Amino acid sequence: QLICFIFSWFPNVGKSTFINRFVGKTVANTGNKPGVTTNLVWLKTKSNILLLDSPGILWPKIESEEVGLNLASMSAIKESILPIDSIAVHILNKLNNYYKDKLFTNFNLNELSDDIINDYNIIGKKIGAYKSGEADFRRVSEYVLNSIKSEKIKNITFDRKDD
Repeated sequence: QLICFIFSWFPNVGKSTFINRFVGKTVANTGNKPGVTTNLVWLKTKSNILLLDSPGILWPKIESEEVGLNLASMSAIKESILPIDSIAVHILNKLNNYYKDKLFTNFNLNELSDDIINDYNIIGKKIGAYKSGEADFRRVSEYVLNSIKSEKIKNITFDRKDD
């Protein structure tokens, strides 16, 4: 009997999804947020392989605000750790710096302006979150974050370094 451990330090990276695909049916709970797998779970395949699904364990100290925002942008840490508007603005800044085509396609912005409120108003109008002359900032922030979580925006990375 072959025993495999499916392990990652990071939550929400697809360990349980990998197991489900490997087994060919849903045997492990999955979700688009960290913390769905809370315990060690042994799963047996038809091929007599035992798989151990484990929760991700993130170290308690995040070294910088940038790293924390990058992790939150990709849903590797719970949204409640950082303000959602900070995460959304971080995502918009990354798209502005490295993926202007995705910024335009998804949010109708050629580039971010010096006025984030104006940028939020443009996005709010696009998604129907604009009333009484201003955007619903919470809904716009949720929309920006969900664009990443739902993979509407994909093939991007948040850990790029400027040359």
